[in-house]
Amino acid sequence: MRFLKALSFCIIVGYTHVNATVKLNTLFTDNMVLQRNTELRIWGWASKGEKVILKFNGQQQETIAKDGKWMLRLNPMKENLEPQDLIVMGTNTITIKNVLIGDVWICAGQSNMEWGLSKSTNGLKAIEESNNPLLRIFNVPHNPQMQPVEQVNAKWVISQPSTTKNISAVGYWFLSNLQKDLKIPIGFINVSYGGTPIESWLSKEALKSMPFQDKYMDADVMKAEYDEKLEKIKPLIQKYELLKDSARLANLPTPPRPAEIPTEYKGTTTIYNGEIFPLLPLAVKGIAWYQGENNAYTNRAHTYEALLTKMITLWRADFQQPQLPFIIIQLPGHKKEQEQPTEHSGIAMLREAQLKVSQKVPYTCLVTTSDCGDLDVHYTLKEPVGYRVYQAALNLAYAKKTVFTGPLYQSYKVLRNSILIDFTHKGGGLTINAKADEKLYGFAIAGEDKKFYWANAVIKNNKVEVSSPQVAKPVAVRYGWADFSKKWNLFNKEGYPASTFRTDYWELK
Repeated sequence: MRFLKALSFCIIVGYTHVNATVKLNTLFTDNMVLQRNTELRIWGWASKGEKVILKFNGQQQETIAKDGKWMLRLNPMKENLEPQDLIVMGTNTITIKNVLIGDVWICAGQSNMEWGLSKSTNGLKAIEESNNPLLRIFNVPHNPQMQPVEQVNAKWVISQPSTTKNISAVGYWFLSNLQKDLKIPIGFINVSYGGTPIESWLSKEALKSMPFQDKYMDADVMKAEYDEKLEKIKPLIQKYELLKDSARLANLPTPPRPAEIPTEYKGTTTIYNGEIFPLLPLAVKGIAWYQGENNAYTNRAHTYEALLTKMITLWRADFQQPQLPFIIIQLPGHKKEQEQPTEHSGIAMLREAQLKVSQKVPYTCLVTTSDCGDLDVHYTLKEPVGYRVYQAALNLAYAKKTVFTGPLYQSYKVLRNSILIDFTHKGGGLTINAKADEKLYGFAIAGEDKKFYWANAVIKNNKVEVSSPQVAKPVAVRYGWADFSKKWNLFNKEGYPASTFRTDYWELK
């Protein structure tokens, strides 16, 4: 009882102290990067009616805290490689040291964005060479929440081997390349969490506006179902905990968690509430998005185009940047090699949705990755993906003419007994990524009976002509319509693979 009273006293004193002094959002720490060439928003808390003064880079702004909150704005500033102090004064003074001005990028998504540098091909070499005082990292910790929260427990760090070991490999290779190219400070905000569906990255209000999401919107019901599942598998959880303890005592690796045991609750809106909402409304340069595995099921993938479009719209509004660049990293696929001309594939459906969003939503682009995947969903070849995102950023956000993706389906024309396919992003020209005597693989063709056959495909005048002796009157073509294949070989001459596509609008079963 004495301990509880003491604890209560500490909480009360701590709470009073926090509310009696000016406080910054935890986004603003030593070593941070602020976004150049745009109005900056700096915010925090203070006593009601307290005067708050902000000083930075020759500017001074002040306001009166209302209802315990305050926000101040700084005028746009050019990049600055010289460290500066950001000072906030109220009844107390806060000094944020070693602040740079440059470009800030958010890298978000699930496990393949989260995948660490140390586990990636060529990652150890990259870690050894990661000392870079102009690359700063803010790693948002896992924090799924049922309701929006205002802060995260994190701080900015300088890129060096001790801070890059477990950072997102895709994000690191993207932004380290960008920093070396632009030669300005780069801020890298990593917000990634494995096993998360896109629904967990949207707000409750955004999902409510989508009629097919009704069944997901009762958070209490969802949490109750999650807790009920945990209760049912309690014996399995206890057994696994014993195995972990035994392994630890024997100095052995931790045994893999059985798939039946879920990790933290990551249901609808929880990642948005706990990891995106606390960042708002920070000024940033753009977003790289790598997610979809948990939506790549045939009973869910058909909603992904609408959900991703909604998420982009939501985040742009939340960050108060209607033209915020959004780079979509397409799923490479995994599981088994393609066996049939077309297959029942949620992954193919998901890739198609990503392609369509990139073609319909302004200020977005698609990075193709089918040549990087493997049978395992967590492939290790992340360096080329990061490089392509870097090239995409140069094109989308910096108006530099770069080739960053493979051929993307544009249109088709039915000829006498074949179909001619045209593409965008052909770069230096379409090519077969194989030996000279090999043929294009991955194309399928169908007539009005909707039955697909393996097709003969040839490159003619920088287009692809598709035919089959089994289809006299073709009406539709598909390419890469399966979970995965190492044999898909339509590329541009810059070495980037074509996206999965189909010319038909037939119902997918």
